[in-house]
Amino acid sequence: MNKLNKILMMMLAAALLCAISQRAQAQDVFRNPAMEENDEFQQTFNKARMAMRQGDFDEAINQFKNAAKMKDGKCAECFQMIGQVYLQGQQFKDAAAAFRQAIELKPANEAEMYNALGVALYLENDKKVLEEAAAAFNRAIELSNGKIVKAYYNLGYTLIKAGKEEEGKAALKKFLELEPAANEATAARAVIANPKLAGARFAPGFTVKSSEGKELSLEKLKGRIVLLDFWASWCGPCRAEMPEVKKIWKKYGGDNFIIIGVNLDRTVDAFENYVKEEGLTWPQVFDANSALARQYNVYGIPHTVLIDQDGIIRAVGLRAGNLSNKVGELLKSIQKQESAGAKPQ
Repeated sequence: MNKLNKILMMMLAAALLCAISQRAQAQDVFRNPAMEENDEFQQTFNKARMAMRQGDFDEAINQFKNAAKMKDGKCAECFQMIGQVYLQGQQFKDAAAAFRQAIELKPANEAEMYNALGVALYLENDKKVLEEAAAAFNRAIELSNGKIVKAYYNLGYTLIKAGKEEEGKAALKKFLELEPAANEATAARAVIANPKLAGARFAPGFTVKSSEGKELSLEKLKGRIVLLDFWASWCGPCRAEMPEVKKIWKKYGGDNFIIIGVNLDRTVDAFENYVKEEGLTWPQVFDANSALARQYNVYGIPHTVLIDQDGIIRAVGLRAGNLSNKVGELLKSIQKQESAGAKPQ
């Protein structure tokens, strides 16, 4: 699998995974774990979350496994988190194994676990497991009585990848019927019209307000290159990377390129003070509940997502010179399109 395919697979996890449960959503990996319950299990679980937040996936997995041992292997939430870490690290077979362990414990969110299992299997990029992936998504739909609407979307992609285009389009149509305004609706319609686009990774849609009160919508930004830069003032690597982001903005900022900084600080004051101190002039969003971070499957920062003019994700996790070069490359493609479309005078 080449680098671009790995990038697309990484982001596919974000697009395919629904919220694992209300409890998992509330368990924000960017909040302060020191405020949690102070028993030995919770301390170990919090250490795992902290490692996950800092991008230390090996440590996160070790600590989640230790937490599971403290519960005699009967901690579905531990295996769920292990699966999520493996997904982030693109270890899809291991992720599937972890989700199967969670399912065996019959957790309250069993339907969501089946959906997650299907995602991991799909991302293995192996036709041999597509049937199992489709079965997992169907089971998620069955157990939730169709309430996990995202499973229809996932099922549609899986069936199309398995060569069952008509069945796949039917699943996507059901998804649109139930959630016509979903973030993935544009992608679903595009794939129904042209199943070959199932291999493209459309960025999840969003509408947010910048710190200056301006509405920022991915749909309205189509036609421009969009860089989502996830950061926080308490994050040392983010601070180290910020001068590079400034250079990119100075070099490319304009009509065809925009950076949206997505801040994950714990307080607005910390966010606003840093923006003022550093003189950051591109749009910034305070992601109060890490909603946008979860939507884009962000568990460690700094983290970047580069989206082209058609709303398709082209790169994830690039920094410094590599990020600058990729932005320049995408902008050149826009210039070529504009030149090709220009009428001779």
